[in-house]
Amino acid sequence: MPAKSQKQANLFKLVRGVQKGSISPKKVSLQVRKMAKSIKPSSVKDFTKVKEIVNRLKESEYSLSKFKKVENKSFDALLSENNGLPFDNKELLIFQSKQNGFTGFGKTPFLHNKNKNEMTAEVFSNNSAKKFVFKKLIDVKDESVNKYACFIEKSFPDNNKKEVFYTLSNNFIENEISEKTKMLGDFINRINSYGI
Repeated sequence: MPAKSQKQANLFKLVRGVQKGSISPKKVSLQVRKMAKSIKPSSVKDFTKVKEIVNRLKESEYSLSKFKKVENKSFDALLSENNGLPFDNKELLIFQSKQNGFTGFGKTPFLHNKNKNEMTAEVFSNNSAKKFVFKKLIDVKDESVNKYACFIEKSFPDNNKKEVFYTLSNNFIENEISEKTKMLGDFINRINSYGI
């Protein structure tokens, strides 16, 4: 039986992580530890997914309206106030697999800046330059989950005008490898398809 809400699913993902040993019991609440001991792992696994939400998100997870335009803040300032977490090898492979055809131009390499925990791609077309910077962030409302972020700077060399945008993925649990890699692949595809 799937969870009734995303919040309930996130709780059971923590319980599942404790049961599997991928999350230390010291990092979770007493309630989560008790649930991990008293509920069968097969039952916990059923509650880690929200079927209704998953189906709805497939249709409208990202749309052009999800891009937020940033006013009165430079691109560099926006990046520096959003500290990223390191990307793991599986995430780096997803970026590598998405290089061909990103923004519709042959091969667009993603450059990994380990010091800043960023993946960057630059595209020049239609009298504008676009810089895409991807980061993995901790969700400010719930520190047990993460989000991917894409920050975009669009500049127009003819008039020195710059526009800054960002968009965020849905939440995911760091230890759920298949969930986060699918989320990242879909996030890159959606950004690519809208070509801001």
